[in-house]
This record gives sequence, structure tokens and C-alpha cells, in this order.
Amino acid sequence: MINKFKNQKGFTLLEMLVAVGIITVGTLGVFSAVAKYSQQSQQERESLVASYLCQEGIELVKNIRDTNWVSGAASWETGLTTCGNGCEAEYSSISLTAWSSPGRNLYIQNSTGLYSYTGDIKTPYTRRITITTVGNDELDIVVDVIWGSQTMTVKENIFNWK
Repeated sequence: MINKFKNQKGFTLLEMLVAVGIITVGTLGVFSAVAKYSQQSQQERESLVASYLCQEGIELVKNIRDTNWVSGAASWETGLTTCGNGCEAEYSSISLTAWSSPGRNLYIQNSTGLYSYTGDIKTPYTRRITITTVGNDELDIVVDVIWGSQTMTVKENIFNWK
């Protein structure tokens, strides 16, 4: 009897199973890396937004100080010394409001893309501004932005340099 398959070359079943296994492990590794990268990118994005919201809180307090100077208020720190337990502020106001735990969420306004306490898209961020008097001409500002289980804190001192 003549064996007509004797000279044919090909893969055995075992070789095919090993090749499929290697390809599967490689593919799963790539998908796992992409998922981890996506998660890390989301966390970095959230931290970046929180840092901007912290800086905005500092700038809002500076704006109130500067407005007090320009308007001739009785003191440069008018409206700023009541925030020992925390305050909230938004860009469209030149006053601070009392902060109560756990704080109000910030929203994004579709028309402007700015953050405020009223808007179209609710965000996970809350912001607390704490102001402590250090001396006659110095205030300590601490801004905490809280989202989920994370908190970002920025601190700056402002002065009555006028």
C-alpha cells in the first residue's frame, strides 16, 4: 500500500494548539495594557481638572481682595474672614458663601464650558475654600477639591501689599 501523505508537510494538532495559546496570551496582554492605560488616563484627566479648579479658587479669593481695594471697601479682607470653616465660590460672583458638608457639586455650563454650582452637566467635583488670618496683612488660603475618594489641596498666602 502506498502512503500518499508521507511527503506532505504541515502542522500537527499540538503545534496548532501551542500557536493559538501564544496568540491568545499576547492578545490578552495587549487588551489588558490598553485597559490599564485608559484607566490611568482618566485618573490623570480628573487630577488635572481638580488642579485647575483649585487654582480658580485661589484666583477667586484674589479677585475679591482686589475688588475690595478698587471699590474702597473698609478693609482689604472684607468678605474673606468668614471662611474659617470653609466657603464656596464661583467665577460669576464676587462673594463667598458658607460651605456645608459634603459640599455642592460643580456643574459644567454647556454654553460657556465653565464650572459653576448651576449648569447642565453635573461633575463629581466639590470645592471648599478655607481662609485663615495669619497677621494684619496676610491671609492663608487653602482650597480643597474633592471628587470620589480623592482630594487635591492647594495652599497660598495672599497679602495686603497695597
